[in-house]
Amino acid sequence: MKTHTSHLVFDTRSILGEGPVWDWKRQSLFWVDIEGNRLYRYHLTSSQTNHWDFDGMLGAAVPTEDGGMLLALENGLAIFDFESEKLTHYPVLGNTDPMMRYNDGKVDPNGRFWIGSMHKNVAPKTGNLYRIDADWNVSLHIPETTISNGMAWTGDQKTFFYIDTATYQVWRFAYNNDLGTIENKKEAFAIPKSFGGADGMAIDVEDKLWIAHWGGHCVRRWDPDTGKVLEQVEVDAPHVTSCCFGGKNLDTLYITSARSGLTAEQLKKHPKSGGLFMYKPEVVGTPINYFKNS
Repeated sequence: MKTHTSHLVFDTRSILGEGPVWDWKRQSLFWVDIEGNRLYRYHLTSSQTNHWDFDGMLGAAVPTEDGGMLLALENGLAIFDFESEKLTHYPVLGNTDPMMRYNDGKVDPNGRFWIGSMHKNVAPKTGNLYRIDADWNVSLHIPETTISNGMAWTGDQKTFFYIDTATYQVWRFAYNNDLGTIENKKEAFAIPKSFGGADGMAIDVEDKLWIAHWGGHCVRRWDPDTGKVLEQVEVDAPHVTSCCFGGKNLDTLYITSARSGLTAEQLKKHPKSGGLFMYKPEVVGTPINYFKNS
Protein backbone atom coordinates (compact mmCIF):
# COMPACT_ATOMS: atom_id res chain seq x y z
CA MET A 1 0.00 0.00 0.00
CA LYS A 2 1.29 3.44 -0.96
CA THR A 3 1.30 6.15 1.72
CA HIS A 4 1.27 9.84 0.87
CA THR A 5 1.01 13.14 2.73
CA SER A 6 -1.43 15.97 2.11
CA HIS A 7 -0.70 19.62 2.81
CA LEU A 8 -2.79 22.48 4.13
CA VAL A 9 -4.40 24.83 1.60
CA PHE A 10 -6.55 27.02 3.86
CA ASP A 11 -6.40 27.23 7.64
CA THR A 12 -10.12 27.94 8.03
CA ARG A 13 -10.36 26.16 11.39
CA SER A 14 -13.88 25.06 10.53
CA ILE A 15 -15.87 23.47 13.32
CA LEU A 16 -17.15 20.79 10.95
CA GLY A 17 -15.71 21.27 7.47
CA GLU A 18 -17.54 19.02 5.00
CA GLY A 19 -18.94 18.40 1.53
CA PRO A 20 -16.27 19.72 -0.88
CA VAL A 21 -17.55 19.97 -4.45
CA TRP A 22 -15.67 21.14 -7.55
CA ASP A 23 -17.76 23.42 -9.76
CA TRP A 24 -15.96 22.95 -13.08
CA LYS A 25 -18.01 25.66 -14.79
CA ARG A 26 -16.82 28.27 -12.31
CA GLN A 27 -13.43 26.59 -11.72
CA SER A 28 -14.22 26.92 -8.04
CA LEU A 29 -14.22 24.70 -5.00
CA PHE A 30 -17.13 24.97 -2.58
CA TRP A 31 -17.36 23.39 0.85
CA VAL A 32 -19.35 23.90 4.03
CA ASP A 33 -18.77 24.29 7.74
CA ILE A 34 -21.87 22.49 8.94
CA GLU A 35 -21.74 23.59 12.57
CA GLY A 36 -20.34 27.00 11.64
CA ASN A 37 -23.34 27.67 9.33
CA ARG A 38 -20.96 28.73 6.56
CA LEU A 39 -20.40 28.17 2.83
CA TYR A 40 -16.86 28.62 1.48
CA ARG A 41 -15.66 29.23 -2.05
CA TYR A 42 -12.12 29.04 -3.46
CA HIS A 43 -11.65 30.34 -7.00
CA LEU A 44 -8.69 28.60 -8.60
CA THR A 45 -7.61 31.24 -11.15
CA SER A 46 -7.72 34.23 -8.81
CA SER A 47 -6.80 32.23 -5.67
CA GLN A 48 -9.52 34.20 -3.90
CA THR A 49 -11.48 32.70 -1.03
CA ASN A 50 -14.75 34.05 0.30
CA HIS A 51 -17.62 32.81 2.43
CA TRP A 52 -21.28 33.31 3.26
CA ASP A 53 -23.00 32.74 6.62
CA PHE A 54 -26.52 31.36 7.10
CA ASP A 55 -29.04 30.82 9.86
CA GLY A 56 -28.79 27.24 11.10
CA MET A 57 -26.56 24.35 10.16
CA LEU A 58 -25.65 23.88 6.51
CA GLY A 59 -25.46 20.16 5.76
CA ALA A 60 -24.57 20.26 2.08
CA ALA A 61 -24.26 22.58 -0.92
CA VAL A 62 -24.30 21.59 -4.61
CA PRO A 63 -24.27 23.74 -7.76
CA THR A 64 -27.38 24.00 -9.92
CA GLU A 65 -27.59 24.03 -13.70
CA ASP A 66 -28.75 27.65 -13.75
CA GLY A 67 -25.80 28.96 -11.74
CA GLY A 68 -27.19 28.92 -8.22
CA MET A 69 -26.35 26.75 -5.26
CA LEU A 70 -28.74 24.24 -3.71
CA LEU A 71 -28.37 24.32 0.06
CA ALA A 72 -29.53 21.68 2.55
CA LEU A 73 -30.17 24.04 5.43
CA GLU A 74 -31.27 22.88 8.84
CA ASN A 75 -34.89 23.92 8.17
CA GLY A 76 -35.09 22.65 4.59
CA LEU A 77 -33.87 23.17 1.02
CA ALA A 78 -33.13 26.53 -0.54
CA ILE A 79 -31.44 27.99 -3.62
CA PHE A 80 -28.77 30.63 -3.03
CA ASP A 81 -28.21 33.24 -5.74
CA PHE A 82 -24.61 34.46 -5.72
CA GLU A 83 -25.26 37.78 -7.47
CA SER A 84 -28.10 38.96 -5.24
CA GLU A 85 -27.00 36.88 -2.23
CA LYS A 86 -30.65 36.00 -1.69
CA LEU A 87 -32.13 32.69 -0.57
CA THR A 88 -35.23 31.14 -2.12
CA HIS A 89 -36.74 28.52 0.17
CA TYR A 90 -38.66 25.56 -1.24
CA PRO A 91 -41.43 23.68 0.60
CA VAL A 92 -39.63 20.33 0.51
CA LEU A 93 -37.92 18.47 3.33
CA GLY A 94 -38.97 21.18 5.73
CA ASN A 95 -37.60 20.41 9.19
CA THR A 96 -39.08 21.69 12.44
CA ASP A 97 -37.27 19.30 14.78
CA PRO A 98 -34.41 21.24 16.42
CA MET A 99 -32.52 17.97 17.02
CA MET A 100 -32.43 16.99 13.33
CA ARG A 101 -30.32 18.30 10.46
CA TYR A 102 -29.12 17.29 6.99
CA ASN A 103 -25.74 15.71 6.29
CA ASP A 104 -23.96 15.11 2.97
CA GLY A 105 -25.65 15.43 -0.40
CA LYS A 106 -24.70 14.54 -3.96
CA VAL A 107 -26.22 14.94 -7.43
CA ASP A 108 -26.71 11.76 -9.43
CA PRO A 109 -25.84 11.30 -13.15
CA ASN A 110 -29.33 12.47 -14.15
CA GLY A 111 -29.29 15.69 -12.12
CA ARG A 112 -31.28 14.55 -9.08
CA PHE A 113 -30.21 15.52 -5.55
CA TRP A 114 -29.66 12.85 -2.88
CA ILE A 115 -29.51 14.04 0.73
CA GLY A 116 -29.42 12.34 4.12
CA SER A 117 -30.85 13.48 7.44
CA MET A 118 -29.47 12.72 10.90
CA HIS A 119 -29.93 13.43 14.59
CA LYS A 120 -27.58 16.04 16.05
CA ASN A 121 -26.75 13.68 18.92
CA VAL A 122 -26.38 10.75 16.48
CA ALA A 123 -29.42 8.86 17.80
CA PRO A 124 -29.44 5.50 15.97
CA LYS A 125 -31.69 4.98 12.95
CA THR A 126 -33.42 8.37 13.15
CA GLY A 127 -32.35 9.58 9.70
CA ASN A 128 -33.28 8.84 6.10
CA LEU A 129 -31.77 9.13 2.62
CA TYR A 130 -33.97 11.11 0.21
CA ARG A 131 -33.95 11.91 -3.50
CA ILE A 132 -35.18 15.25 -4.85
CA ASP A 133 -36.12 15.57 -8.52
CA ALA A 134 -36.08 18.62 -10.80
CA ASP A 135 -39.78 19.22 -10.07
CA TRP A 136 -38.99 19.15 -6.32
CA ASN A 137 -40.72 15.83 -5.73
CA VAL A 138 -39.19 13.98 -2.78
CA SER A 139 -38.86 10.20 -2.44
CA LEU A 140 -37.43 8.12 0.41
CA HIS A 141 -34.85 5.52 -0.61
CA ILE A 142 -33.03 4.35 2.53
CA PRO A 143 -34.92 4.62 5.83
CA GLU A 144 -33.58 4.44 9.38
CA THR A 145 -30.03 5.62 8.76
CA THR A 146 -27.80 6.99 11.52
CA ILE A 147 -25.05 9.09 9.89
CA SER A 148 -25.81 9.37 6.19
CA ASN A 149 -22.54 10.06 4.40
CA GLY A 150 -20.49 9.28 1.29
CA MET A 151 -22.28 8.67 -2.01
CA ALA A 152 -20.81 7.78 -5.41
CA TRP A 153 -21.93 6.41 -8.77
CA THR A 154 -19.77 4.28 -11.05
CA GLY A 155 -18.83 5.43 -14.53
CA ASP A 156 -21.30 3.06 -16.19
CA GLN A 157 -24.08 4.48 -13.98
CA LYS A 158 -25.10 1.00 -12.84
CA THR A 159 -23.81 1.01 -9.25
CA PHE A 160 -24.42 3.34 -6.32
CA PHE A 161 -22.13 3.26 -3.28
CA TYR A 162 -23.36 4.59 0.06
CA ILE A 163 -21.98 5.01 3.57
CA ASP A 164 -23.82 5.07 6.88
CA THR A 165 -20.83 5.87 9.08
CA ALA A 166 -22.25 4.14 12.16
CA THR A 167 -22.30 0.73 10.43
CA TYR A 168 -18.57 0.66 9.50
CA GLN A 169 -19.63 -0.67 6.10
CA VAL A 170 -19.75 0.57 2.53
CA TRP A 171 -22.92 -0.52 0.75
CA ARG A 172 -23.39 -1.32 -2.93
CA PHE A 173 -26.72 -0.93 -4.73
CA ALA A 174 -27.84 -1.65 -8.26
CA TYR A 175 -28.68 1.77 -9.71
CA ASN A 176 -31.19 2.61 -12.45
CA ASN A 177 -30.29 6.01 -13.84
CA ASP A 178 -33.48 6.38 -15.89
CA LEU A 179 -35.73 5.83 -12.90
CA GLY A 180 -33.36 7.11 -10.21
CA THR A 181 -33.86 4.01 -8.09
CA ILE A 182 -31.58 1.79 -6.03
CA GLU A 183 -32.09 -1.87 -5.16
CA ASN A 184 -30.30 -5.12 -4.22
CA LYS A 185 -28.42 -3.73 -1.23
CA LYS A 186 -25.17 -5.61 -0.57
CA GLU A 187 -22.10 -4.99 1.53
CA ALA A 188 -19.22 -3.91 -0.71
CA PHE A 189 -16.72 -4.15 2.16
CA ALA A 190 -16.40 -3.57 5.89
CA ILE A 191 -14.29 -0.90 7.56
CA PRO A 192 -12.12 -2.01 10.52
CA LYS A 193 -13.05 0.14 13.51
CA SER A 194 -9.36 0.84 14.09
CA PHE A 195 -9.35 2.73 10.76
CA GLY A 196 -11.84 5.34 11.98
CA GLY A 197 -15.36 5.77 10.69
CA ALA A 198 -16.01 6.00 6.95
CA ASP A 199 -17.16 9.55 6.26
CA GLY A 200 -17.39 11.41 2.93
CA MET A 201 -16.33 9.78 -0.32
CA ALA A 202 -15.17 10.49 -3.88
CA ILE A 203 -14.81 8.19 -6.87
CA ASP A 204 -12.06 8.27 -9.52
CA VAL A 205 -12.06 7.34 -13.22
CA GLU A 206 -11.08 3.77 -12.31
CA ASP A 207 -14.18 3.44 -10.07
CA LYS A 208 -12.03 3.26 -6.94
CA LEU A 209 -13.35 4.91 -3.79
CA TRP A 210 -11.50 7.61 -1.86
CA ILE A 211 -12.93 7.62 1.66
CA ALA A 212 -12.27 10.16 4.41
CA HIS A 213 -11.89 8.55 7.85
CA TRP A 214 -13.30 10.31 10.89
CA GLY A 215 -10.83 9.61 13.69
CA GLY A 216 -8.44 8.06 11.18
CA HIS A 217 -6.13 10.98 10.25
CA CYS A 218 -6.36 10.09 6.56
CA VAL A 219 -8.13 9.43 3.29
CA ARG A 220 -7.88 5.87 1.98
CA ARG A 221 -8.32 4.66 -1.57
CA TRP A 222 -10.33 1.44 -1.59
CA ASP A 223 -10.99 -1.17 -4.26
CA PRO A 224 -14.73 -1.83 -3.83
CA ASP A 225 -14.48 -5.21 -5.58
CA THR A 226 -11.84 -6.64 -3.25
CA GLY A 227 -12.24 -4.48 -0.15
CA LYS A 228 -8.50 -3.79 -0.15
CA VAL A 229 -6.84 -0.46 0.66
CA LEU A 230 -4.72 0.64 -2.30
CA GLU A 231 -3.38 3.96 -1.04
CA GLN A 232 -3.45 6.15 2.04
CA VAL A 233 -3.20 9.94 2.20
CA GLU A 234 -2.23 11.18 5.65
CA VAL A 235 -3.87 14.36 6.96
CA ASP A 236 -2.65 16.45 9.89
CA ALA A 237 -6.09 16.31 11.53
CA PRO A 238 -7.73 13.40 13.37
CA HIS A 239 -11.24 13.99 12.00
CA VAL A 240 -11.06 13.84 8.20
CA THR A 241 -14.54 14.40 6.85
CA SER A 242 -14.73 14.29 3.06
CA CYS A 243 -12.88 14.72 -0.23
CA CYS A 244 -13.45 15.50 -3.88
CA PHE A 245 -11.47 15.76 -7.10
CA GLY A 246 -10.95 19.26 -8.43
CA GLY A 247 -8.65 21.54 -10.37
CA LYS A 248 -8.63 22.24 -14.09
CA ASN A 249 -7.88 18.60 -14.93
CA LEU A 250 -9.62 17.04 -11.92
CA ASP A 251 -6.19 15.92 -10.74
CA THR A 252 -6.26 17.37 -7.22
CA LEU A 253 -7.86 15.72 -4.22
CA TYR A 254 -9.29 18.35 -1.89
CA ILE A 255 -9.86 17.17 1.67
CA THR A 256 -11.97 18.70 4.45
CA SER A 257 -11.53 18.22 8.20
CA ALA A 258 -13.15 19.12 11.52
CA ARG A 259 -12.38 20.48 14.98
CA SER A 260 -15.69 19.27 16.39
CA GLY A 261 -15.32 16.45 18.91
CA LEU A 262 -11.62 17.05 19.57
CA THR A 263 -10.19 17.65 23.02
CA ALA A 264 -8.05 20.68 23.89
CA GLU A 265 -5.03 18.37 23.91
CA GLN A 266 -5.85 17.04 20.44
CA LEU A 267 -6.33 20.56 19.08
CA LYS A 268 -2.98 21.61 20.52
CA LYS A 269 -1.31 18.64 18.84
CA HIS A 270 -3.21 19.11 15.55
CA PRO A 271 -3.90 22.87 15.22
CA LYS A 272 -4.60 22.56 11.48
CA SER A 273 -7.78 20.61 12.25
CA GLY A 274 -10.76 22.14 10.48
CA GLY A 275 -8.62 23.24 7.55
CA LEU A 276 -8.79 22.38 3.87
CA PHE A 277 -6.03 20.07 2.63
CA MET A 278 -4.95 18.85 -0.80
CA TYR A 279 -3.02 16.01 -2.43
CA LYS A 280 -2.10 15.29 -6.07
CA PRO A 281 -2.84 11.62 -6.82
CA GLU A 282 -1.76 9.70 -9.90
CA VAL A 283 -5.36 9.19 -11.00
CA VAL A 284 -7.98 11.80 -11.89
CA GLY A 285 -11.56 12.16 -10.80
CA THR A 286 -14.85 12.55 -12.62
CA PRO A 287 -16.74 15.84 -13.12
CA ILE A 288 -19.76 16.53 -10.94
CA ASN A 289 -23.34 16.66 -12.17
CA TYR A 290 -25.40 19.80 -11.64
CA PHE A 291 -28.82 19.81 -10.00
CA LYS A 292 -31.50 20.17 -12.67
CA ASN A 293 -33.82 22.73 -11.15
CA SER A 294 -35.23 24.13 -14.36
